[in-house]
Amino acid sequence: MLLTVINLSACDDQKKKSGQVVARINGEEITAPQLEAELRYASRLQDDGAAPRQAMREQAVEALIDRQLLLGEALRNKIDRDPALILIIERFKTQAIVQAYLESKAGNQEQPGKAEIDGYFQAHPEMFSRRKVFEVEQLIIADQDFSAPLKAMMDTSKSLSQVAAWLQKNKIAHVQRQYSYSSADLPPEVGNRLQTLGRSRLFVMKDGQRDLLCALTELRDSPVAADAARPQIERYLMNKKMQEIALAEITRLRSAAKLEYMEKPAGSIDSRGMPVAATSPGKQQAEVNKSMEVSGVAGFK
Repeated sequence: MLLTVINLSACDDQKKKSGQVVARINGEEITAPQLEAELRYASRLQDDGAAPRQAMREQAVEALIDRQLLLGEALRNKIDRDPALILIIERFKTQAIVQAYLESKAGNQEQPGKAEIDGYFQAHPEMFSRRKVFEVEQLIIADQDFSAPLKAMMDTSKSLSQVAAWLQKNKIAHVQRQYSYSSADLPPEVGNRLQTLGRSRLFVMKDGQRDLLCALTELRDSPVAADAARPQIERYLMNKKMQEIALAEITRLRSAAKLEYMEKPAGSIDSRGMPVAATSPGKQQAEVNKSMEVSGVAGFK
């Protein structure tokens, strides 16, 4: 929605420009250039099982209509005058300009070759050829509620249902769920540890301010073929190269800049912020659907 606001914040000027009109909503026009921009953006996020162009076009038109209706209502309610929103819009506008600049610096960078893609595939069997899926039953509690008595009880328990009963008896708030991880989602040491545990063994994983009391219920092979992995790996390697370009450019500009801190940042904090994130290919599809950030899993207690 925020990116949408940026795109539409100057919509009056855009619509005065010549271009075929594809729809009108309450007198406001959606033009062919707007639709093409929407399709270009959608194609960058599209999964490998891409929808046919005509279907994508129809979906994009409907999305633009819905967006225009919401924008009109927001403007009528003067949401665009909120100072906090103005700052957010400016931030995303700055990011978009920076991204465009870095893409211009990258120029026509070469696509990763077959040898490079195959090399990555071979070097990461846990993401592809030896990918595994872990079905895990979980009880989610607040980090501060994990205590020595709870750990001692888990050490002697035979099932997670016994742990749930103990939590209920001790009035500790918890949520129960079934969750799937793949070996591509987890740090290698965590995935290896899970494989050695065996079914029904209890263990604890940490996720931010939450503790996940877990029991492994199923472990199965779920390999990804080289042909299926190739587009994901290609995108990852392209993004990684873009990230390297960004880092080199930031380093160059910082070395020439006169930088003055009014308040010195904490020494351990990297304040630069990279405009391009190179997500490892084994995680790309998982990150679309998952309901929690497994990348924050720190390991076992």
